[in-house]
Amino acid sequence: MNGENRAVDLDGGRKFPFPWPSRILGPTPGLKEMNLVCWGVFAALLVTRFCYPLWIQFRTGVGSFHIRPADFIYFYGIGRIANEYPLARLYDYNLQLKTFNDIYALHDGAYGPSPYPPFVALCFGPFARVPFVPAFFLWASVSLALYLTGIAATVKGFFPWERLKVSLIFCFALAFAPFLYSTLANGQIGTVAVCSVGLAIAQDRRSKLFSSGLALSILAYKPTLLLLLIPMLLLTRRFRTLFGFITGVAALILATTACAGTQIWASYAHFLRYFGRVAGFGGQPVLRLWKYVDFSSFFQTVCGGRTMTETVLFISVASAIAGTLAVLLWKSAGSGRPAQSLAWAATLTWTLLLNVYVPGYDCVLATVAAIVTLGALKELEWSTAMRWAVFLSIFICVASWDSDAIAMRHGIQPLTILLAIFGLGQLFLLRRVIERELSEKVPVHCVG
Repeated sequence: MNGENRAVDLDGGRKFPFPWPSRILGPTPGLKEMNLVCWGVFAALLVTRFCYPLWIQFRTGVGSFHIRPADFIYFYGIGRIANEYPLARLYDYNLQLKTFNDIYALHDGAYGPSPYPPFVALCFGPFARVPFVPAFFLWASVSLALYLTGIAATVKGFFPWERLKVSLIFCFALAFAPFLYSTLANGQIGTVAVCSVGLAIAQDRRSKLFSSGLALSILAYKPTLLLLLIPMLLLTRRFRTLFGFITGVAALILATTACAGTQIWASYAHFLRYFGRVAGFGGQPVLRLWKYVDFSSFFQTVCGGRTMTETVLFISVASAIAGTLAVLLWKSAGSGRPAQSLAWAATLTWTLLLNVYVPGYDCVLATVAAIVTLGALKELEWSTAMRWAVFLSIFICVASWDSDAIAMRHGIQPLTILLAIFGLGQLFLLRRVIERELSEKVPVHCVG
């Protein structure tokens, strides 16, 4: 076998995804051995690079670059404003700044504005009624539960009764640095998106389209994450899903209006325009672009700012990718489950890239995109594509641990490049599935 096992059966027919140099490393490991190794490595990294630095941070206030629950100050702060002031003052930036500094005064910068919709502040009101540190750990527990719920809902439809594979998926999902560092440790709310999308895809696979739209409406907390998902619903003719989404958003708006009155939406719209200027949508950005994964930030970093070259480059690339995705989504309507799954997966991946504002913590959505891609390839039984998808998913997870350090040092975010490669692969796979299904529908005429 030339020292390699290229397709070694594991545990009743399951195959190891990569060539294994058995002459050097011995017999090919099974899924049980892989679980032991992966969970062991994750536990070691969790203690040494996450738990201990976090403990140091809370003990001394000085810790790792990654481990700092600064983002939770924003959510705790707007929750406090919702508790202590009329909700109409939620978008008073001076009040936001005062509240954030009362919680923790910065000595090396200033807090930016918090642009989240008013119902987010209402949701964090109960957390702001307890001291900051207990509130942070309480939210971290809720955030972890939301993340696990979204992953579990996604996995359940694709890998039923495959506990060892599911265990590995959970291991790498938990080890994904944008979840551990940028979301869990910082108190961000990206796990809400994972839960929302995971439940939406699970309901979609069960043909409960209205329920899928209701789950997806939770993403209204961050409209930029809906930039491609809403067009996807239209292009794939998921009109019942879209109706469920509109119903869910309407319920959120009505509930918020009942609590705060109609004036809150005018204040929110005015505040969003101000935030757009701060984020650089209308001029030079004041954000640290290396922290963002979208193409706009990537090209600004490469081109030295928002220049004509950057604008032309971004529009050209975005138009080409968005056009290709739109055509494939339109053709995928009415196709089988694998095509529908890849439509979701590709849309999620490109949502992170073809956007105007995608911080690293929103990359947690890539875990759902990866799981759905692997699930579709499992249903298609495309072993070669599955091996490449598994390899790239693992590589993205491993690379994410040092991606911010590399981006800060060199100004280029590696996750942008890796997600773009993954997204191009999803487009290629989606096109292949559509072409295969079309060829199977064309009748073959024999000439006698």
